[in-house]
Amino acid sequence: MQNVRMVVEYNGEFFHGWQEQPNLKTVYSELKRALKIVLKQDIKGIIASGRTDAGVHARAQVVNFHIDNLNMDLRTLSYAISSIMRYELSVKYIDFAPLEFHATKDSIKKQYSYHILNRPNPPCIEKGLVWHIAKKLNVETMKSEAKKLIGVHDFSSFRASGCTAKSPIKEIFDININEIDEKIIISIIGSGFLKQMVRNIVGTLVQIGKGHHRDINEILEKKNRIYAGPTAPAYGLYMDYVEYPNFLIK
Repeated sequence: MQNVRMVVEYNGEFFHGWQEQPNLKTVYSELKRALKIVLKQDIKGIIASGRTDAGVHARAQVVNFHIDNLNMDLRTLSYAISSIMRYELSVKYIDFAPLEFHATKDSIKKQYSYHILNRPNPPCIEKGLVWHIAKKLNVETMKSEAKKLIGVHDFSSFRASGCTAKSPIKEIFDININEIDEKIIISIIGSGFLKQMVRNIVGTLVQIGKGHHRDINEILEKKNRIYAGPTAPAYGLYMDYVEYPNFLIK
């Protein structure tokens, strides 16, 4: 038995999220299809570090699967998968992990970033890759409120309905908001995230940046989704990396 670990990047525009769904093109289903073509067998237990929503991109999603006997070298396997899924998904790294490695359970830290184009005119080249906001945002106010999210909190106010997480308690290690020319990039590092948590945080911070009076501490204390801001569009969100003990590929 071998445990194959891969770090993959993909454009969320082409997929209805990670999780396999009937009659829908998802990252899981397409990766499973590619593996079957290459390996001539079904690989059923493909495990990911986390389930990205429809439209969300990944720079370094970590996945693993077990196979009794791999009949080709890892480099050939990575090239074959990347060729089959050309321009939609690419394998950045591949190796044999310890048999007990589990992409979901073993992760200790994740970073997501959200990309905003903050200018009057809409994007052309980056259409579908950034959230366009024409109104000038007050980034300093956004930064001030964002700091209140750092630490261990009950994030129920930023939790989407249908979230299956056992607990709303999560820890955010750091959050940074950077302006680069006309772009605003919000990067959040945490132990893990609830369903649409990052997008709901971004939607709330954007409201604050537009001048709406919103206090993050009060929103956290309410523990109710209705008190936070709107959900930011999926296409501006990127899974940047996932960190494990002794393993990190960005």
